[in-house]
Amino acid sequence: MADPLTITSLQNPRIKDLVRLRDRSGRARQDLMLIEETRVIRRALAAGHPLRTLFACPPMLDTDAAALHADLSGSPGLEIIHLPPHVMEKVAYRHNPEGLLATAPRLDYRLEDLDLPAAPLLLVLESVEKPGNLGAILRTANGAGVDAVLVCGKSVDLCNPNVLRASTGVVFETPTVAMETRDLLDVLQRRGVRIVATTPDADLPYTDLDLSGPVAIVAGAEHAGLSAEWLDAADSRVAIPMHGAADSLNLSVSAALLVYEAEKQRRRGGLRSGD
Repeated sequence: MADPLTITSLQNPRIKDLVRLRDRSGRARQDLMLIEETRVIRRALAAGHPLRTLFACPPMLDTDAAALHADLSGSPGLEIIHLPPHVMEKVAYRHNPEGLLATAPRLDYRLEDLDLPAAPLLLVLESVEKPGNLGAILRTANGAGVDAVLVCGKSVDLCNPNVLRASTGVVFETPTVAMETRDLLDVLQRRGVRIVATTPDADLPYTDLDLSGPVAIVAGAEHAGLSAEWLDAADSRVAIPMHGAADSLNLSVSAALLVYEAEKQRRRGGLRSGD
């Protein structure tokens, strides 16, 4: 097996292309995304998501990263490139990089292609602006058994490196789809999925609604809430009771309350008196 290519210059075109993957426009032009951290790379591989190129800085690798590097060496179709520390620090998205990152095709799930159960639990997020927020919600959705996360509106790019990191890689395990609002509404209504909109203006607490059937829980960013398009299309509107001076919760907290209430009801067989 030939030794990996080593790139030492910051002016190398491959390095410049790698840096451009930090930006949404660069990812779109190259049709690639940047995956950092050993755990995230492992989860991408476990989910069957292919890697294009693995960049490694051997002096930076800890035991786990070195083991993954060794495991992937010689993998068919995977290019491996070694970088010195000053180049790795330039291309890495995070501070204090682990010395291992990969490029991979961008996520390309489509809702109509997903193999969903008869009564899916879906989480719809409108206009999520913070990558860390979206990543945290993906972790929660994965833990609660959400069948798919659907993102619409002016939302952060699903392939943003901070989304991948904050999700700890579970974005590769829980299908996450970016769609236009109108298209998403059409698919949900065609499939007979109830739309449950969360809004502080609702009179019904979220714990009082049956969430055990085919349902899409829809939440928006705390500063703007949901658009009129979602509120008008909703089959039900629910609120999270607020008893103090605060009038809203962080979106990731709201989403966690709602999806785990749905998980509890499904585990117990639906909403019952006394729940």
